[in-house]
Amino acid sequence: MKQAQFITLMSESLGVEEKTIRMIVRILREAGLFTTGARGVNAPDITPLDAVRVIIAVVASPSPSRAVRDVKYFGALKPDRRDEEATSAWGLPWVDENKTLEDTLLDCLSNQVPYHEISFGMLHLSEQGKAYIATDTGSQDYHQREQWQAVMDEYAASNDRPRNKDVLEAWESMRRISNTKVNRSAEIPLAELHQIGFEIIGWEVD
Repeated sequence: MKQAQFITLMSESLGVEEKTIRMIVRILREAGLFTTGARGVNAPDITPLDAVRVIIAVVASPSPSRAVRDVKYFGALKPDRRDEEATSAWGLPWVDENKTLEDTLLDCLSNQVPYHEISFGMLHLSEQGKAYIATDTGSQDYHQREQWQAVMDEYAASNDRPRNKDVLEAWESMRRISNTKVNRSAEIPLAELHQIGFEIIGWEVD
């Protein structure tokens, strides 16, 4: 699929004007986060990863100017495994704890996750930096695992253990709060990702 077709597809699928998708694509390309190459008939095909990054940018924020920030931030999040009991009871067995959110969404879009697992699923992203996937069988929160661990280790080393929880919660909630007065939360059905992937890649029906 070439860029012009892709922009139309994403506009129709995400309910966003084509000029907005075009701007997001340009901004991501300039940052090295979108396929580059020749123009016209020799232009490279759009990849599934390109689609995932545009989806993250659109769902995470209404402003194309934040596309690079949001793709880098949300794409790098990993499954939250701090509460193993909750993960065992309510987690999603098909989620790989070592894969980033970007990788997991790429699996959904590329038909690497059984459709019945995601057919009623939703991806939720908020301007405050919260991210999770929820289906009819469970949910999975995402967070910055390595950074959280680094901050926890720092405060543990300072023997300030009684304040650790409050400090860490404040750090996680404040580091991404938007400058806008109303923080936005948006979502997209995982089935929509699957359909976008089919339009881009195509695959045999099982």
